[in-house]
Amino acid sequence: MYAKLALSNAKRSIKDYVIYFVTLTICVSLFYAFMSLSSSHYELITEDSYNFEMLKNVMKYATYIITALEIVLIGYVNKYMIRRRKREFATYILLGVPQKNVAFMFFIETLVMGVISIGLGIFLGTLFSQLVTALILMTAEQKIIFSFKLYLDTVMITLLFFTAMFCIIGLLNIRALNKIKLINMLNASKKTEYQFKHGKAVYIIAFISSILLYIICGYSIHKILFVVKNLSLKTGNELTYAGVALVSFIAGTYALFYSLAYMIITIKERWINFKYENTNLFLIGTVVSKIKTAPILMATISLTFLGAALSLVFTLLLSQWSLGYLDSRIPFDAVVTSKLNIMTKAEDVSKIDYSEIVQYFDNEAYGLKDYCEVEQYFIYDAELYTKGRKNMPLLAIGLSDYNQLRKILGYSEVQLGLNEFTTQWDKSVDNNSIKDYLAKNPTIKIKDSELKLSSLPYYRESIGEYIYQSYEGGLVILPDEWCKSLTLASKDFYGNTKKKMSFEDAINLEGEYIPNWFLKNYSDMLNKNNDSDPTIIRFKVAEKSEVLNATLGMRILGIYIGTVLLMISLTVLALQQLSDSIEHKDRFNTLRRLGIDKSEIRRLISKQISIYFIIPIFIAVIGFSVLLNIFMSVGSKLIDIYIGDKAFIFNIGMGLLLMLIIYMCYFAATYYSFKRNVESK
Repeated sequence: MYAKLALSNAKRSIKDYVIYFVTLTICVSLFYAFMSLSSSHYELITEDSYNFEMLKNVMKYATYIITALEIVLIGYVNKYMIRRRKREFATYILLGVPQKNVAFMFFIETLVMGVISIGLGIFLGTLFSQLVTALILMTAEQKIIFSFKLYLDTVMITLLFFTAMFCIIGLLNIRALNKIKLINMLNASKKTEYQFKHGKAVYIIAFISSILLYIICGYSIHKILFVVKNLSLKTGNELTYAGVALVSFIAGTYALFYSLAYMIITIKERWINFKYENTNLFLIGTVVSKIKTAPILMATISLTFLGAALSLVFTLLLSQWSLGYLDSRIPFDAVVTSKLNIMTKAEDVSKIDYSEIVQYFDNEAYGLKDYCEVEQYFIYDAELYTKGRKNMPLLAIGLSDYNQLRKILGYSEVQLGLNEFTTQWDKSVDNNSIKDYLAKNPTIKIKDSELKLSSLPYYRESIGEYIYQSYEGGLVILPDEWCKSLTLASKDFYGNTKKKMSFEDAINLEGEYIPNWFLKNYSDMLNKNNDSDPTIIRFKVAEKSEVLNATLGMRILGIYIGTVLLMISLTVLALQQLSDSIEHKDRFNTLRRLGIDKSEIRRLISKQISIYFIIPIFIAVIGFSVLLNIFMSVGSKLIDIYIGDKAFIFNIGMGLLLMLIIYMCYFAATYYSFKRNVESK
C-alpha cells in the first residue's frame, strides 16, 4: 500500500516540480556527456600527433567536483518539497501511518524521480556528447564526424554516482522528517521563510552601507586600472586593492538586497499615481513580500549569476587567447636553444654542433624540410648579460641567419647596408616601447665603429618567443661582417619537418634524446655553477597538443560550470515563484472576483516573474560589465594580438547567447507552470 501511494505521489511530484525534474535531467545529461570523454571505449582523434589523455583525466575528476554542486540544488529542492508538503504528511500521520513510514514514502518518491531523470539524462547525454566531440574536433581543426554511441562504463558511473547522491540526500530527509513534530507539520502553512524584523533605521543604514561599499569597490578598481596604465607607479598593493574590491562588492550586494524591499516600499508610498494604477499595488506587494522574506537568497543568486557569466564568457576568451598565442609562441616545428652563460669558457659555445640532430631527423619518417643554426652575440660587455633577463641588453644575430629564419617561415628577405642595423621584436611588445628603445639607441658602437639605424628600423613578424633572451623581447640584426668581431652568446636550432611527427616522437626527442645528446657531447664544458637545464627544447606537435588540452579543458569546464551555476540559480528562482502560485493562489482568485479578466492576470503574472528574474540579474550584469572592462583594459594589447576584435566579440556573444537561451527557457517554463497553477480549479 505504501509503495503504491509513494509511486502515485511521485507521479504528482513530477507534474508539480517539472522545472526541478527538467533541471535534474539536464544535469545528468551534461555529466554523462563530459564523463564519456574518459570512457575506455571513447575514440576522439586517431591522428598520432595529438594526445588528449590529460584532458580526459581532467574532465573525469573535474566533472565529479562540478556535479557535486548539484547536491546544493537537490538538497534545496527536497527541503522545499518537505516544507510545502508538511500538512500532507501530517494528514497521513493522523490517519494512522507511522511517521517513519511517511518519511520512507517521501524517500521513495524522490528516488523514483531521480531514477527517471537519470534514464532521460543518459539518453540526452548521448546527444550532448556529440556536441562536446564537435567542439573538440573544431578546436583541433579536424573533420567533424557524428557517431551516437552508448558507453556502458559511463552509464554505470552515471547511474552509481547519481543514485548514491539521491540515496544520501534521501536518508538525510528521512532523518529530518522523523524529527519534525506533528504540531509543527500542521502549522507549517502559517509560517513564512525567515524574515528580518528591524526598524527603518536599520534598513536605511544597510542601504547607505551598500552604496558606500560599491563606491569602495569602484575606487579600488580605479586604483588597479591606474597602475595598469602607468606601470611605473606600481606599489605592490594591487592584490590588496583587488581583494578589497571583491569583498566590498559581495558585502554591498548582500546589504543592498537586505534593504531593497524597504526602499521599494518607500518609493511606492511616494509614487502615488503609479501605486494605484491597474494592478500595480498587488504587483509591488507580491514582489516586496518575496524579496523581504529571502534577501540572502536573492543576493546569493545574483552572485551565482555573475559566476555563471564569468565562467561562460571568460573561459571562452582565455581559451581563444591560448590558441592565438600558440601560433606566435612556436611557429617552427622544432626549437632547441642553448641558454646564456652555460659554458665555462665563452669560446666553447661555438663548439655546439647540431649536425647529429639533423642526421637523426633525416633518418626518421618525418624528415627535415628546412633548418637554421642561429648564432646570437653579445653586443656589449658579457658581464651585462649575467644580471638576469630584466636588466639584460638585447642580443644580436647575423643578417644571413635572420633571413634564413624568415625564409623558412615564408617572410620576405631583409636588406641592410654595411653600416646599418635593424631590430626584430616579439608581437607582445607594444609600439611605444619599441619607439622608446630606438629613440635611445639610434646607433650602435662596435669596435670603435658606429652603425646607424636602418630606414626600416624594426620588424614584428612572428619568429617564436624562445629566440628572445632579453626581457625587452627584441633582437638586433647586424650585417654578418660585424658579427665576426662579437663574442658568441648562444647557438640555437630551428627547423621544420617534411611530415608531421607523432606526439610520442616529440616527447621522446624533447625529454630524452636531445637532452642526452647534449650532455653526452658537452657536459665537460658546462658551467658547474649553473644548476638549470642548459637547453630549452620545444616541438610544435607537443606544444599544440598541450595547449589544445588546456584550451579544451577551459572551454568545456567553463561551459559546464557556467551552465550548472545558471541552472541552479534559475531553478531556485523558478521554485520560489511557483511556491507563490500554489501557496497564494487565493490572491489571484480574489482578483478574478474583483473583475480582473484573464488576460490582465496573465500580464500580471508575466510582470511578477520578470521583475523577480531581472532584479538579481541586474546586479550581476553590472558586476560583469565592470570585470569585462577591467579585462579589456588590462589585456587590450593581448586581445588585439592573440584574439582579435571579431573573435573577441564572437566569444562574448556566444557566452551571452547561451545564457540568454537557458534564461528564456526557464522563464517560459516558469510562466507556463505559474499560469497553470493559478488557473487550475
